[in-house]
Formats: sequence, structure tokens, C-alpha cells
Amino acid sequence: MIKPVLFAVALASTSALAGCLSVLPEPFIPSALIALPAERATAPSSPLLADVAVYPPEASRAFAGADIAVRQDQEMVFLDDVRWSDNAPSLLQGALVNALTKAAGPGRAAPAALGADVDYDVRWRIVDLSAGRETAPVRVEVQVSLVDSSNRRMVAQESFRAEGSPSDRAPRARAAALALAAQQVADEVAAFVASNVQARPQ
Repeated sequence: MIKPVLFAVALASTSALAGCLSVLPEPFIPSALIALPAERATAPSSPLLADVAVYPPEASRAFAGADIAVRQDQEMVFLDDVRWSDNAPSLLQGALVNALTKAAGPGRAAPAALGADVDYDVRWRIVDLSAGRETAPVRVEVQVSLVDSSNRRMVAQESFRAEGSPSDRAPRARAAALALAAQQVADEVAAFVASNVQARPQ
């Protein structure tokens, strides 16, 4: 009689588990993922004369993930139904590398994680990366430090900001406007880097 009892208990446990699984929420699938494609990056007007490592920008929790922040009075909420295609710091890092890669000159830019032997490091921080309510302007602001990798001394420091206006109140339109502003800032940072690095003697 032991075997039938064990079978009944196992069957009951399986049924209970199936019942639990049936009430789990469906995974969220956004209607759109917003990227910063390489073809949008603009080359700096100055040549890149030295090799540069680009670090992901530091960010508060509101700007560190794939959710797109929205300013709402004194609160920060997140945009419905649309997400970044990667976490926001990685996207901005990639946008800056893409812009610097298009620069003329002998210098090269690479993500810091590759561990390449470089002349300068780009360290930066996201101050703002948010949409507004309805059709309010989107805002992007970063603080950037260019550091000499040989002695860790700061070479230059500056803040960059951009705003944009969404075409309508839809989440996709607001996210698209924010992506354009983010790429604009990345291009401006690339120009700043290219104009401040100096060629190293061979």
C-alpha cells in the first residue's frame, strides 16, 4: 500500500505546483526597445591624436538600468511600454566610442573593459537622462573628466547638456527624442575628448 500512497502524494504536489504556476504574472515585453545606433554618431571635427579608454558613465539608480526615467513633479517615474535596448550607461559608452571611432587621426577609442594600453581615460557621470510629462522637453546632462592614464592626473573637465522636444506625448516619441539628445551629448563629449588629448612621443 505504500507505493499507491506515495504516488497520490506526488500527484497532489504536482497539481498544487501547477496551480501556483498558473497565477504567475506574464513577463513584461516592451512594445519598443530604443538604441543609439552607430550610424547616428558624428565624428569630431578635431583628429584623435592619442588612444582613449571610455568607461561607462556612473549613474544613480534612476538612470542605471533599461527603464527610461520620466520627471514628474518631485518624483521620478518610468516610461510605459518602452525601454532602452541595454542599460543606459552602456548605451552612452557605446555612443561615445562610436563617435570617437569615426574621428580622423592615429588615435583609437575602446571600451575600458577591453583593458587596452591607452594614453587617456574618459570618466563621466550621468546627471540627467529623462523625459518630461506629456510633451515636455527631454533632458540629458553629463559631467566628463579626461584623465591621463600614465599619472592619473585630470587633464580637462566639463559638463554637457542637451534638450529635445518629442513629436507627441506617446512613449515612443518621448523615448526617441531622448535618444537623439543622448547621441547629441555623446557627440559633444567626443569633440571635447578629441580637442584635449595630445599625441604621445613614440
